[in-house]
Amino acid sequence: MKQVLLISMPFASIRYPSPALGLLKSLLKREGIGCEILYLNVFFHAFCRHPGVYEAVADLIIMGEWVFGEVLFGGKWAQTERGGIESLSSPLLPADPELKAIKNGLALLRSMTGPFIRSCMDALEERDFSIVGFTSVYSQQVASLALAQEIKRRWPDRIVAFGGANCEGEMGRAMLRLFPFVDWVFDGEADLSFPKAVKQWVDGRPPEGIPGVAFRHMDKVISQGPGLSPEMDDLPYPDFDDYFSALEKWAPDYRPFAPISLEFSRGCWWGKKSQCIFCGLNCQSLRYRRKSPERAEKEVKTLTDRYRTDRVILTDSILDARFFKTLLPALAEWGGLEELFLEVRANLTREQIRLLRFAGVTHFQPGIESLDTEMLAYMGKGTRLLQNVQLLKWSREFGIYPTWNLLFGFPGENPEAYRRMSLLIPSLMHLCPPMDLSPVLLVRFSPLYENSARWALRNLRAHPGYRSVYPFEADDLDALAYFFEAEYEGKENRYAFIGPLKQQVDFWKHSWSQNTPPQLSFEQLTREKILIHDTRPFQKKQRAELEGDLALAYLACDDMQSFESLVEGIRRLQGDRFCGDLELRRRLDDLVARRLMIREEDTYLSLATRPVQRMGISEEW
Repeated sequence: MKQVLLISMPFASIRYPSPALGLLKSLLKREGIGCEILYLNVFFHAFCRHPGVYEAVADLIIMGEWVFGEVLFGGKWAQTERGGIESLSSPLLPADPELKAIKNGLALLRSMTGPFIRSCMDALEERDFSIVGFTSVYSQQVASLALAQEIKRRWPDRIVAFGGANCEGEMGRAMLRLFPFVDWVFDGEADLSFPKAVKQWVDGRPPEGIPGVAFRHMDKVISQGPGLSPEMDDLPYPDFDDYFSALEKWAPDYRPFAPISLEFSRGCWWGKKSQCIFCGLNCQSLRYRRKSPERAEKEVKTLTDRYRTDRVILTDSILDARFFKTLLPALAEWGGLEELFLEVRANLTREQIRLLRFAGVTHFQPGIESLDTEMLAYMGKGTRLLQNVQLLKWSREFGIYPTWNLLFGFPGENPEAYRRMSLLIPSLMHLCPPMDLSPVLLVRFSPLYENSARWALRNLRAHPGYRSVYPFEADDLDALAYFFEAEYEGKENRYAFIGPLKQQVDFWKHSWSQNTPPQLSFEQLTREKILIHDTRPFQKKQRAELEGDLALAYLACDDMQSFESLVEGIRRLQGDRFCGDLELRRRLDDLVARRLMIREEDTYLSLATRPVQRMGISEEW
């Protein structure tokens, strides 16, 4: 049969391959169906001749959709008030100093979209295909629709299919209704539904009776619910041949640094217990499924060898906790990967972070989100302030870079929490700062969206950025949108009360932009004597010596300790030499006042790190 084409369009980053398309190609091959993946995002990255602008747009929400709006909807739409660049709403764009450069970059990219689509069509002329499938995740939607429209105009008998995060539930049904050149939309996991639909179509039948496939019949949209879930260990290895070929052809400078993208689990085991209120990932199913550790280890080994790379990105929403006893020790035993990126909860132990480092993790994404226990509980994170600070401290110690944001703007949040964070930050200047202080996004499928009445949200509607992208009315925008906005009490004041916190975060980030970040570390001189070195801003003393009971308590509080457990442990060690409960409390609280420790209720945490070089690891920041 004619082969299936799978396409990745802008603005997917070119920094890693699509695990979904790589897996679908392998699934089709297993069924004897020919398949090729076209990484046209990599092609456009080269075509536009401004790779930095491309990647900057890829990291913004909705902006990439605007770029391809003219080629999809026509020049007249692009010249309207809604379709022009001035209509882009400020929440989508960076602060004023960067605004002009970003808008210039967007306009430059838009001017190239027509020639780009024509070049893509020329490339398709050379291929014999009967079905073309687009992956649509976040800002890939309009570019994919623009090419799909041209394909259908030229080859009306060929099937145009869409899948990905932009196709979940109502969004996929709206796509079929509003874009008649789209034939099939895959809702949810397509591992079982897509190959079955292709085989059924080859037999001359529509994709009727296949869960996960929505299609049009007699001008009516037929929805068959979300796709069924496969057994994870039954899935083949993804095929990334086309990605690396695309890099070698269009972006050879990226080839030495390109990772493979692997998926070892789906769903979120923490979300089943307590879904974070802002999280819309995993869409319609939080059910956690995972590959066995044996399969995961074999997959890493096989594919890193096949693609001659020592870099791996795990796309899992949350790391399988079993891997701390299975996969990660195995990777460490190999000598560790050059790069292993993953997402974890922030409640890791010191030993677990050490293991991440030896397995090859240099950057990772912990779910920190806040430095206040009240706000963490409000979000449903299941962690507390001291756990987050612990993680940041041990990450610095082992030379791992955590990428994280501080979120604000929740309906019903307590402004006092942000004042507490602003007062805390001077103590944390030696730890990795957040990438930014960001307003929380209201996204489809999140508890905030699904239970908007509980949070007293009013006038829930598509994010205004969609008005700049689509020439549709409000109801249709609401159906297509993944990002939303709403009114709630106190919303207009949210930027006012975070002012002091923003100043502190900006200074924190500035301190880390210097050649040498601030440090707070200690040397253990004897069993009962430590020397602390402190180069954080705002601190007057550069050195501090702790002896006796206080030194022992400081060492014990490397991980957070209740005062009761501290007293019990030090009394056991010191016997008659113990200074007593009241005196120890006074000394500890003095260290808190000097910002060498932090205290929450009756629990203490030391802030100084152990010297990294003593762990046999070079500090890489």
